[in-house]
Amino acid sequence: MKSSPKPQNRSRPTKLSRIISRDQSNLRLDDFLAVWLPEALGSAVSRATVRKLIAGGAVYVSSRRMTQPAYLVREGSRVEAFVDVGRLKPDSVQKDRPFAFAASRILFEDEGLIAVDKPPGLPTQPTLDPLRPHLFGLLQEFMRNRDGAQAYVGLHHRLDRDTSGVVLFTKRTEANAGVATLFTQHLAQKTYWALALVEKGSPLRQKKAGDEWVIQNLLGKDPRVSTGKKSRYASVKTGGDFAHTDFKILECWGDLALVEARPKTGRTHQIRVHLSEQGAPILGDDTYGVDAPAPSFEVPRLLLHAACLKFPHPISKVETSISSPIPEDFQKCLNQFRVNQK
Repeated sequence: MKSSPKPQNRSRPTKLSRIISRDQSNLRLDDFLAVWLPEALGSAVSRATVRKLIAGGAVYVSSRRMTQPAYLVREGSRVEAFVDVGRLKPDSVQKDRPFAFAASRILFEDEGLIAVDKPPGLPTQPTLDPLRPHLFGLLQEFMRNRDGAQAYVGLHHRLDRDTSGVVLFTKRTEANAGVATLFTQHLAQKTYWALALVEKGSPLRQKKAGDEWVIQNLLGKDPRVSTGKKSRYASVKTGGDFAHTDFKILECWGDLALVEARPKTGRTHQIRVHLSEQGAPILGDDTYGVDAPAPSFEVPRLLLHAACLKFPHPISKVETSISSPIPEDFQKCLNQFRVNQK
């Protein structure tokens, strides 16, 4: 089978080439590019730029065009990227220093707990790349600079890399057991907002603003596509974990819907799987929405936001509610959709 022709561009894009090493094997293609391209180009490159290059057919693996961000690269494979540096948008090249945690990110704090507003594109915890910033490490650094070397931070739950919103940490070891119980016994009520692309044939096509529904099933690794260290999840008949999500339509614009999700369990990719299997993948989901029709507008990332976290305080027992404002990129898409419907 002949490979697709290499992209042609009058501005002569720069060709970059790299052989995958053993320690890079089984990384997602977008994760590999997010680390390699900044090194090769000598300047930081955003996740949005990486996705545009992949979707635009400018990335090849072993001479075959690869348009799937979740593809797992293998040791010995050659990755080629064709990058027109002169046409990179200014907002897609991060000229300033990497993300630094600021006090304005703190949503709630007392003697035992601290909740922060996680930005999109930042992992919650350490990744395979030891040099990559993560929210846990940045908060630790901030707390130690503010409170001294004795400052403590405990991590009990996380959000996916591109999901934004509320993340709760502990500040004292004495609070760890109580916070762990909040999540293991599902005492913490989580509310997410998602922008979904409602496909033809989806049962959500028949719903309107205010309609609610419930999904309860078993979720497990999808054996059809799960390989290496990265897995995709799906509903299964046996062998999975029980998953329960309550949904509500907040707004709808034809093929698009703003959906509120309230997961009662905390399975991996639960909301993403439940919506995608209803024919309504979340916009920007490069794992569960890769086969969905491409929207006519630019989607900056996975448009899923952890908007609110409610729980009985593990020490005071007072009902506590912590909310996160919608991030700028999410709000921009919302505004665009609302204007188009007027």
